[in-house]
Amino acid sequence: MRNTLRVIFCLAMLVLAGCVGPLVQESEAPTEAVEQTPERNPAVDGLIEQAGLAYQAGDYQGAIASAERGLRIDRREPALYLLLAQSYLELARPRQADEFARQGLRYSAPGSVLFDALEAVRAESNQSNGPTLTF
Repeated sequence: MRNTLRVIFCLAMLVLAGCVGPLVQESEAPTEAVEQTPERNPAVDGLIEQAGLAYQAGDYQGAIASAERGLRIDRREPALYLLLAQSYLELARPRQADEFARQGLRYSAPGSVLFDALEAVRAESNQSNGPTLTF
């Protein structure tokens, strides 16, 4: 299951890398008014990359530290929540993993790669938590 999470994580990072946009700008102005999505802060991009590299190297505490720094800049970036959730899951802290995955789901679009990866982390963390008792 951890290999599956790593694959999902890599796919999510590739999707995020594709969000940068084309390097060549078109000379024509668009004919319709298109809503512009706000660009991500370059510092957040750097911290996502740094956290991702730390995660891939097995430095889960380093990944957590970088992702938390990123959240201080942008609290609504789901990739940071994914990195935190995956890192806590690797550190055998499923409750914290589930909490960060739930927070990340609030800021990711249903059906997106990030949304699916966060759902996968939640499913795995709930398996690690065991059954929950409700009264």
